[in-house]
Amino acid sequence: MSFFKSLFASSEKETEVASQPELVQSATIEQPVAAKKEPDSLQVETKQIFLNQNFNSKEQVLRFVSEQMLALGLVNADYFDALQARENKVSTYLINGVAIPHGVNEAKPLVAQSGVVIVQIPQGISWNDNGDSVKLVVGIAAKGEDHLSLLQTLTTVVMDETLSAQLASTEDKFDIINALGAGASAEAVVEDDFAISQSALIVDEAGMHARPASLLSEQAASFANTQIRIRNGEQSANAKSMAALLAMGAKLGDSVVVSAEGEQAEQAVQLLSDMIKAGLDSEEDNANAEFNPLAGLPALANATGDAVLQGMAASPGIAAAPIFVLRASNINIEQQGSGESNEKQALQEALSKAAEQSDELHNKLLEKAPQEAAILKAQKQLLSDEAINQECLQYIEQGNSAAWSWQQALTSQIDALSKVEDERLKARIADLNDVSQRVIAILTSAETLSFPDEEFILLAKDLSPSQTAGLEGKAVKAIATELGGPNSHMAILARGLGIPAVVGVGAGKLCEVADQQMAVVDPQSASVVINPSSETLEQASRNIDTWLQMRLAEAEHQHEPAVTKDGRHIEVVCNIAKPKDAPSILENGGEGAGLLRTEFLFEASSEEPSIEQQIDALKSIAKELGDRQLVVRTADIGGDKPVSWMDMPHEDNPFLGVRGVRLSFKHQDMFERQLEAIYRTAIWQVEQFGKSGIHIMFPMIAKMSEWTKAKEMADKIRVSLNAPELPLGIMVEVPSAALVADTLAKHVDFFSIGSNDLTQYTLAMDRLNPELCCEADSYHPGLLRLISMTVKAATANGKWVGVCGNMAADPNIACLLVGMGVQELSVSPANVPAVKNIIRSVSYSKLQAKAEKALQMCSSEAVMAMYKNHDDLI
Repeated sequence: MSFFKSLFASSEKETEVASQPELVQSATIEQPVAAKKEPDSLQVETKQIFLNQNFNSKEQVLRFVSEQMLALGLVNADYFDALQARENKVSTYLINGVAIPHGVNEAKPLVAQSGVVIVQIPQGISWNDNGDSVKLVVGIAAKGEDHLSLLQTLTTVVMDETLSAQLASTEDKFDIINALGAGASAEAVVEDDFAISQSALIVDEAGMHARPASLLSEQAASFANTQIRIRNGEQSANAKSMAALLAMGAKLGDSVVVSAEGEQAEQAVQLLSDMIKAGLDSEEDNANAEFNPLAGLPALANATGDAVLQGMAASPGIAAAPIFVLRASNINIEQQGSGESNEKQALQEALSKAAEQSDELHNKLLEKAPQEAAILKAQKQLLSDEAINQECLQYIEQGNSAAWSWQQALTSQIDALSKVEDERLKARIADLNDVSQRVIAILTSAETLSFPDEEFILLAKDLSPSQTAGLEGKAVKAIATELGGPNSHMAILARGLGIPAVVGVGAGKLCEVADQQMAVVDPQSASVVINPSSETLEQASRNIDTWLQMRLAEAEHQHEPAVTKDGRHIEVVCNIAKPKDAPSILENGGEGAGLLRTEFLFEASSEEPSIEQQIDALKSIAKELGDRQLVVRTADIGGDKPVSWMDMPHEDNPFLGVRGVRLSFKHQDMFERQLEAIYRTAIWQVEQFGKSGIHIMFPMIAKMSEWTKAKEMADKIRVSLNAPELPLGIMVEVPSAALVADTLAKHVDFFSIGSNDLTQYTLAMDRLNPELCCEADSYHPGLLRLISMTVKAATANGKWVGVCGNMAADPNIACLLVGMGVQELSVSPANVPAVKNIIRSVSYSKLQAKAEKALQMCSSEAVMAMYKNHDDLI
């Protein structure tokens, strides 16, 4: 019989274990003889574990254990006397720094349910007259026999000196849970489906991960006065809670049940089930979703130093710099609240501030890492998560503080998510922790994280997504973490920001390293070298120089024209939305502005901007570009771009209503004033630079009569000002315009394909509708044929065609567009180098041949598969 079985199977008496001399004077919990059936397994949640605690006496420890037992509902009254009485009888110290305080039998009626409170005391506390120091306390409230299996496992722990020491210093609660084999929290009770229900099959390859859960919960939240559940087998979730949906662990091929009751139950069930059936993952892969080593950059060979640590490569590159260790800070969270109304108000203010912080980080990332910025957007949704907020408010109503309540509510969701088998879903625990810490930091006025001004390598146990995003613009040269994986949100953000990173080095291997030592982080070999030898540092310096030369070459080439291997020149220009975007065009190698969205002038004002204000804005952009191309799109207001000060009656379908040039015709005075501002800027530009690069483009042209009217109005203003003639073109974003492109091409000076709107109108899919936007398929053969028709019509009439939507920024689709004859690609400034590089690497004649094959395909998937590989284009 194991040590603990003999201890806990005894009846109403204490047993000394003679065969274990180290354990003499250690007492047992007095329990009845075990029943014949196997004891149930006691579950342990993270909220039962308290790390890095400090106490001055054993009595303080016992009081703390008693208080937490009461707070967790394990006991129904103060349990301190019961714990102290046991210690008075005999010490509960075991071995290797572990003690198991528990109450005497007489106090058993005080126990509401069996459970444990685990307290880690890294500095140790004297436990008995022998001077034994305890660093891990497992306080036990025993009602039945369900704690026995956990105690059997604890036998292994206390006999393993190394493992005991590790648990006494770990900063990860799951290390303790895993060591005790306690699993996660007990299974949740499965709630019955509501009367109105429908089944749906999970078709997303990655299952119900962050993006699908975010889209579903956002849509579900729009159904007021309606309760919605989604059930996956024996796991059910509130559909309005992203966290709860993640915890279901729904995988590819699982059949879930969507059910609802309330005012909009039928609509909700139909919509959500349709979303699930159609798939919620974007088919357009994030370029930084997986780690890809840099071709041409060698890995460190035979590295030496004080320590050479192996991890997993997370973001490519190499760096050497002094170390800065991000050490965990202890935030003191008071459980007792200062009044329900005060705490609720504090919570709302903290949630609002945390949302603002998420927006700031999101906006900061948009230009450099736009796809990765979506991670912060999804995190923001957790701040308004219905399940989390409801649970938090319940804790507050029980007299607890907002910070403590928020921590408990997030811990519940983390516990639930930790049970999910899918490692991708488990990785989202980092997002929950991130959101939890951000709100708690606001509520407790914790110190703001600061980094050195000089170059540094950041070592940390782990980094949250928001901490990683906050490194943008800092002097960080590389990141290394003890925990984490190459597909975590932290890793994806590091790749998006271009910061070399190695993760998963191993618990306890980095955080005790001294600051200011040199280190080399080499993702190419997935290694971190602490205080490298001179030979290794010299080798690293050579590799850093190689990487620098690679980047300099790319930077040099980004200012060169995009010319295919057989001499076809493609203009790569930029989309901008406001004057401050203009400098980044030339900085990134853009050859001009292919689209200036003038809506910024109208949306940012409380009234119509004056002609002078419009001229000032246009001049500030022209000053940056000189006489380079500047395509000014007249105001594309309406649809998803309303303006508060305009008289815009409600429309049931604004995307098919009065928007773009239609609205300009309805407000002709405003339209004429904008045209005057454009032409007067062109006059100034000619005076300054000798010529004007301005082009005027009209949005939402659907038929010949609209083009004719717009051109006549522009000509009238030009003549009245004696302004220079400017090229006039149209956005091709309505299928009818593509279908009559052969007629329009005889009159317009150029076409610019607005692929975002053309996609949604061609496929009848609202691109702002979360369950449909992922299907706005840029590879759809019908869409491609409309573009091809437009290009052929323009070419036959000596006109040029550009593309200014999202399609142009995808290097794969850019190859397809160029092959179809598109002459200009307009992308965000950050995308210019990548688009230019791929154009330079391929042959135009081969692009043409491949595009012809693509136009014969019958499905989006077939076209996508063709452009995954470019070997046939070189």
